Amino acid sequence: MALTDKLPLKAFWEAVEQRLAAYSADELRAILRAMAQDTPPSGRRAFLARLEPIEGAVTAPKVIQKEGLLADIDDLAQELEEAMQHADAWEERYEWGEYYDEEDSLGPYEEFVEPSVELFDRAEAAFDYGEISLARTAYQRLFELLRIEDDYGRGVSVSDLTGVDADEAVARYLRAVYETEPPAHRPQALCEQMQQIPAWLFRPRPMLDDLTQISPRPLPDREQFLADWIAFLRTQSAPSGSDVDAWLREAVRLAQGTPGLEALARAEGQTRPRAYLDWFTALEEEGRHKEVLSAAQEALQALPARLPIRAAIADHLCAAAARLNEAEALHLGRWEAFVAKPTLTRLLDLWDVAVDTAERTALMQRAAEHIRDYLAHPPAQRAEVIMRGGDGLESPAWIGSSVLAHAYLLAKNWDAAHHLAVQGKVLGWSSSESHQGLVLTAFLVLLAEKTLKAMPSNLAQLWQWNVHSSVAAWSWDYEQKDPTRERLTRAYAEQFAAAALSADQQERFLSWCLNVAQQRVDAIVGNQHRRSHNKAAVLTVACAEVLRLRGDQTAADALVNDVRGRFPRHRAFQAEMETALWGMEPGQR
Repeated sequence: MALTDKLPLKAFWEAVEQRLAAYSADELRAILRAMAQDTPPSGRRAFLARLEPIEGAVTAPKVIQKEGLLADIDDLAQELEEAMQHADAWEERYEWGEYYDEEDSLGPYEEFVEPSVELFDRAEAAFDYGEISLARTAYQRLFELLRIEDDYGRGVSVSDLTGVDADEAVARYLRAVYETEPPAHRPQALCEQMQQIPAWLFRPRPMLDDLTQISPRPLPDREQFLADWIAFLRTQSAPSGSDVDAWLREAVRLAQGTPGLEALARAEGQTRPRAYLDWFTALEEEGRHKEVLSAAQEALQALPARLPIRAAIADHLCAAAARLNEAEALHLGRWEAFVAKPTLTRLLDLWDVAVDTAERTALMQRAAEHIRDYLAHPPAQRAEVIMRGGDGLESPAWIGSSVLAHAYLLAKNWDAAHHLAVQGKVLGWSSSESHQGLVLTAFLVLLAEKTLKAMPSNLAQLWQWNVHSSVAAWSWDYEQKDPTRERLTRAYAEQFAAAALSADQQERFLSWCLNVAQQRVDAIVGNQHRRSHNKAAVLTVACAEVLRLRGDQTAADALVNDVRGRFPRHRAFQAEMETALWGMEPGQR
């Protein structure tokens, strides 16, 4: 569970006490004066009220009473269930959404938000003031309240409760479970409750350290519990990456530090490969980069080839090698990461690590061979991997043939790229699985004999579209900056500047490009894919731009006139053609 993105409560109070001890009385007065100066007019009375001294220990507010808090939670839960029984009638009367926009779909349940927030605040106060048993019961009932749904799956969720920190609420609840269970039963009880949290609240996996950081009070019986916790977790079935595996690795780190992680990785790394990553992270935090390099090499020797998590292990190796200026190790790490997960990003990592053009070409060709083999023998159980979620470190890479097309093009293996693209389809170029549009556009760029920055407008547009689609059409808006797309553009700019087609290739590829372009236009316009009319127009005019740059004005004009003449009644397409033609250089229209 992510408490790491904010200052934990324990660390906060420790920092407060340290600063109070470090500052003199005059310095504290200066701090208070500065805070007073920043106080808005509406908050001045409240600020002064908080300056009153508090005598003795802080005691729990009178509202923190078992009967009052738990009864109020039960009453609210009952009221919520009653409201849900009338949800259909409410919807028929008001038509759900008439008074509530898309960002506010609570409907009749909105009135339960404020009292729920208040009850969470009272449960927090119970915990903070030592009413641990009460806090445990209160939080459990509040979590159960948030699981109440009507027949349509609607209700109040923790994300609706503004001001309630769900992760801290979970940590307080689990700490209360820990403190209220007898030591002999703590491991089993805590494990059961920690496994319940994601199902209750759709929260990330909670960790034991969250219980330590949620309170300035020391965790009772910490050392004995860690030993018991480790022993208990070892009795549970725990595949790598599971909750139990993560808790066991955390417990070893908390109890035994870096030496414990090292021992765990070396003894059980083949069944718990994430133990290697924990070990590397601990070494990195201690600045022991040479040991990271050695340990990562050891791990790669121990683990099976093509195991997906090898990519993450190789990343640690590369980070250490870069810090130590170990060029050979860096090259090895980049290749190992790519072999485990041959994604486009890791292909570009290989491109970047090469020292000259010859090495880049050789690496790209070698990478293409691996990608071809990877696509021929894809990982199994794709759906299961996707549904499992998580960080994906142990999930295989799922790539399309566009990655193979990029490897061929960056290797200057034009004929292999052409052979691959011939098998493609003239529709679906916007999919990251497609490669025909990418190869065709790359050939047009080569035939134009212009740098990427000097390309005519329609050809530039066509290139941008196809590079964007091949990177990740499903996750990036075209206007957003995508680091992978930017790296890819730089690689192609460098590659095209020093690339040339033979006379035979120019003739064959130009003929193929024009033929495929005609087929694509017919498929789009002839089948009335109106949303893609602009794509057909840009493709047509881009081909005409290339012909004109090659000195064949007659063929360029004939191409444009032929396409326009085939679809005289398609006004939307004719308008797109006018727009594309208008984008050409004045002398080429």
